[in-house]
Parts: sequence; structure tokens; C-alpha cells
Amino acid sequence: MVDRGNRRYHDRVAGRYDQIYDSAYWRFYREVSWRHLKPHLPTHRPAHGADLGCGTGWFGVRLVKAGLHTVFLDPSPKMLEASRAALEAVGPRAVEARFLQGEMEDLRELADGSLDFATGQGDPLSFCADPRRALAELRRVLRPGAGLVLSVDNRVAGVRTLLDEPSPAAALELLRTGRTRWRAQRQEEVFGMKMFDRDELHGLLERAGFAVHSWIAKTCLVQRHNEAWLEDAEARRQLLDAEESVHGLPHWFGLAGHLQVAAVAR
Repeated sequence: MVDRGNRRYHDRVAGRYDQIYDSAYWRFYREVSWRHLKPHLPTHRPAHGADLGCGTGWFGVRLVKAGLHTVFLDPSPKMLEASRAALEAVGPRAVEARFLQGEMEDLRELADGSLDFATGQGDPLSFCADPRRALAELRRVLRPGAGLVLSVDNRVAGVRTLLDEPSPAAALELLRTGRTRWRAQRQEEVFGMKMFDRDELHGLLERAGFAVHSWIAKTCLVQRHNEAWLEDAEARRQLLDAEESVHGLPHWFGLAGHLQVAAVAR
């Protein structure tokens, strides 16, 4: 179940969430994510997709634009309001959209085999108390052959960051268990997180009934402190090409804060 701190935090920031992440780096990050995701969309129509942990709906809106009937799901009602507003701003559409308050561990509103595609960006699997249950629910609602693209927090990057703290205790705990806490400024908004390494998540997906197709790490070359590089259009194009030349190679994964995996329901 979703931690109350998680919901409190995302309810509070929903109204300005897009502003927080409206920068050259995060636009680059989303483009990298979408370019890896897009080839896994279903080619037939009609098709049904879902943006799970949709936040303000950036990915869900693009699923709608791609012609998918789309479920927007998030535990935060304020985030759902923002995603609904983002979709309404697009104007008339030929496909349906549903907005559901819920979490990946409990998709009871979705029927077995009802989805042709699902994605979870913004790392909602990392916010699940029971990732195995969440993956089992995903397998239940995805038809055989349906695509799944998930983004998760990278344990290697998390441990590396925690090694800068005065005590090694948190880094060692994360290394051992994969568990840590969201470092919120408000105590009531602290919540638990799961960070994954590639082999661990690969095994969880396989056991849940998915065949893993491909991985990327986000981002390997361009980091947030390099954001100024992205203001120049030609430099940005070159950096995107360079990023895509390395971000699928496992020996680069330790440089990235997030992993993205594409899989198919067996």
C-alpha cells in the first residue's frame, strides 16, 4: 500500500510539479524515456493503455495522442486533477480516458487482460511496499503479448549518494536491502522507497510472467549539473545521440539515477 507520506507529498506539490520539472535537463530526460518507450506501443487499434502513477499525466497524454484508450492512475487525487487538466488542454480526442485513484499493488478497477500496454514513469514501482504484488497485478491486467515499460530508482546511484552522509549506515542498509527513505523536508512527508539493481528487477519480472526485452539507464552522460549544455540545439542533438549510444550498455548503468526496462507479458 502507498505510504501516507507519499500521498501527502504528491498532493502538496501537484499544482507546481510541472514547474519543478520544467527545465532543460528534465525535458531531455523525458525525451530519452519516451524514445525508448515508443517502439513498445501496440500497433493495432483500438488498443488500451495505462499510465500508472501518472502524476500530472505527461506520458498518459502522449498515449492518448498515440491513439490509445488510456487509464490514468495515481494514488494522489491532486495529481489526478492535474493530469485531467493536462488532457483537457489537448482538446477533443477520438479515444477514451479514465482517471482512477489507486496504486499499482491494487488494480481491482481493471479487468484481467484488459490492457495492451502499460507504463509506470516517475518510478511508482519504487514507491510500492510490495513490488512483487504490483508486478503480479500488472501481469493480471495485461493481455499476453502486451508491452510494459517501467522506470525505477537505481540502487547503485542511491548508495553512491548516501556515501556522502556523515555515517555509512544508510548506504549500507540500502546496499543490503534495497530499501531507503525519501528525504522530504517535512517529516510527515517522509516515505519508504525501494531501489533496484538490474538483475534483481529482471528476476522479479521473469517470475511475475514477463519476458524482458530491453533496458536503458537514465541518464548516463548528461547529468543535472550539465543542464546548460542542452540550451544549444545542435549540442543537444549531439548529446542525445551520444546518450542513446551508451545508455543500453550495462557497464554504463552505474552513472544513472534511474533504470528503465521494457518487457512483454508472456
